[in-house]
Amino acid sequence: MKNIFKLNYEVKLKMIINEYKVGREFMGRLDHGSDLLKSLLSIVQEKDINAGVVEVIGACKRSVVAIYDQEKKVYNNVVLDKPLEIVSCTGNISKLNGKPMIHLHIVLSDHEGKAFGGHVMEGTEVFAGEFYIRELLGPTLERKHDEVTGLNLWA
Repeated sequence: MKNIFKLNYEVKLKMIINEYKVGREFMGRLDHGSDLLKSLLSIVQEKDINAGVVEVIGACKRSVVAIYDQEKKVYNNVVLDKPLEIVSCTGNISKLNGKPMIHLHIVLSDHEGKAFGGHVMEGTEVFAGEFYIRELLGPTLERKHDEVTGLNLWA
């Protein structure tokens, strides 16, 4: 097969690979009516977790998700003001400006099985939620603004 694409620019990649050991692990239930992102962040701050992995199952009374516009380099919030099941919710814990940050993605479904997804934003209200947080011991990942993408990526 003949390659018909020509690259007219050079891409410099800066891949980051760190090795971690598993630290503490936490499982629990989130309060009915609580803010999903704020509740998880509160746990991370209370337990002094610098790096880790987060998973959530359950349902939301109201959800706010954000979709990133790659051309305009801005997040656009989508408010889903209805009961939805959490089909998948996973993310990571790192630092932004020296403070803990949770980067959390969610897939939700309605009563017909239609799916919605994006970045979890404040304003996502828990109906019922169970979380799992795995602390990772090793280098702290600090997010910095990336000029190419406009995102706060690990530096």
